[in-house]
Amino acid sequence: MQRSTGPSAGRATPRTAQANDHRPASAGITRTPNVRLRTCREERGWSQERLASEIRRFSVIHEGREAGVTGNMICKWEKGDKKPSLRYQRLLRALFERSSAELGFVDDDPSTGLPAHASGADKASREIVPAGTLLLQAAEADAGLHNALPVERRGFLRLFAAAGGVAVVPLGMGGDDAPWERLSAALRRRTTVTPELADELSRCTAGLYGLEERVPARALFPRVTGHLGTLTQLLESSGRSPVRRDLASTAGETAALAGWLAFDMNDVPSALAYYRVAIEAAREADDSALWACVLGYESYHSAGIGRHDQACALLAEAQRRAATGSTVMTKAWLAGREAEEQAARGEGRAALAALDRAQDAFDRADDGDRVWTQFFDRGRLDGIKVTTYTRLRRPAAAHAAATEALRATTPHSGTKKRSLLLGDIAEVHIQRREIEAATQYATESLAIVAATDFSLGLTRVRRVREHLRPWQQTQAVRDLDEQLRALT
Repeated sequence: MQRSTGPSAGRATPRTAQANDHRPASAGITRTPNVRLRTCREERGWSQERLASEIRRFSVIHEGREAGVTGNMICKWEKGDKKPSLRYQRLLRALFERSSAELGFVDDDPSTGLPAHASGADKASREIVPAGTLLLQAAEADAGLHNALPVERRGFLRLFAAAGGVAVVPLGMGGDDAPWERLSAALRRRTTVTPELADELSRCTAGLYGLEERVPARALFPRVTGHLGTLTQLLESSGRSPVRRDLASTAGETAALAGWLAFDMNDVPSALAYYRVAIEAAREADDSALWACVLGYESYHSAGIGRHDQACALLAEAQRRAATGSTVMTKAWLAGREAEEQAARGEGRAALAALDRAQDAFDRADDGDRVWTQFFDRGRLDGIKVTTYTRLRRPAAAHAAATEALRATTPHSGTKKRSLLLGDIAEVHIQRREIEAATQYATESLAIVAATDFSLGLTRVRRVREHLRPWQQTQAVRDLDEQLRALT
C-alpha cells in the first residue's frame, strides 16, 4: 500500500548553520544513505523541510537557542553526503526518542551487519534538559494524571502545536491487555483531545501507511502498535472532546494497518482481532469508508484460504458501505478487488463488470485519498487487470494490461505491490508458453519478496512455480527452485 504523506514545509527562516555541520565526508569514503533517519522522518509523515522546522522549534524550547538547520541539510544527512554534528544528533535523538543506532548515526559492524554499540555518552546525550524538565500535565483532574512524568523515563510522543507549544503523550502505559482489547475499552469511554494533536496523530498514521509499501511487516509492526498505544492512551485518559470522532477514526485506521501487518506475518488470529476493533472504531466515528477498508483487507484472508465466495461477499458489503461517504478511489480499489475474486470463481461476466466499475471510478477520482488508498495508482489498477484477465484465461488482454502496467510503474522500485505485479506478469507468460520470460519475472518478484519479507508476494511466486510444473526440468525453472529454497 504506497502512499505519499506529509504536511507543507515550515516557512521559518533559520540562521546560517554552524560550520561543523557542513563538513563533507572524508575523501574516499563511500556515501551510505541514512535510511534509518529517513524512515523515522517518514514515520511521522514529515517532509524534510518539516523536520528542519521541528528541530528549530525543539531547540528553542529545550535549549533556549536557535538551530540553523534547513531542509537541504536534512536531505544531505539522509543521502549520506554529510553527517549531523553532535548537537544535531542529540536533538534528533530527543525529538524522535531513538538511539544513535536507530537513527543511523552509528556505523554497522561489518562482521555482523548490525549497528555497532553506541558509546556510553550516547545514552546521556539523549536527554535534552531545558530550564526545567518537560512534564506531562493532564487536562482532567479526576483522571488521576496530574502527577508530572519526566519525559526520558517514559516512551513519549512529542507533538508540536501550531502556536509553538509541546503536547506530550505517554506511550506504552497500562496493563497487560492485548492492544486491540485496550483500544476497544478506550472506545467505550468519553475522551478529549485537541484538534492540533488529532491532526498530528493522523499524519503519523499516514506516514506509517507510507512505510508499509517497502518496510517488512515485522520491522514496522512494533511502530504501528506503539502508535496505536498512544492513540489508546489518549482515548483512555482524556475527557469529552469535539474531535473524539477524528481520533477514533485515526485509531481505527491504525488498527486496520496493524491487522494487515499481522496478516502479512501469518498471524491470522491477531489480524482478525485488529480488524474487529477497527470496525468498532469505524462504528463510533461513523466512518463508513474505514469500515469498507477493513472488509476489503479481510477479503485477502478469505481468498488466501480458497474461499473466493466469502471474499466476494465481504467485498459486496464493503462496496455497500463505501457507497456513501467514501472517496472514489476507495470504490475503485474495492471494485478491482471484486474483479480479481470473481475471476477466481470463474464468473467472467461479473469480473469484467467489476473491472469496468473500477476503471470508471479511477478515471473520476479527484476527491483525494484516504490513507489506505494512496498506494492505488494507475500501475496497481493495471496489475489488477492482469490478475483478472489471467484468471479468466484471456492471455491477449492480460498481456496488453501487463504492458501498460510496466509502463505505469517505476522500474526497480522494490515495492511490495510491484512484487505482485511481476508475479502476475509471470503468469501471463506461462499462458503464452514463454517460460524463460516467466521465470525471469518470477525471479524479479522473488527478489522484492526477499527484501520486504512479503508473504502475499511469496504466495504469488509459489503459485507461479506450480504452474511451471510441466517445465520443471528446464534450467530456468531449476534456477527459480534454487532461489526459492534459499529464501525459505
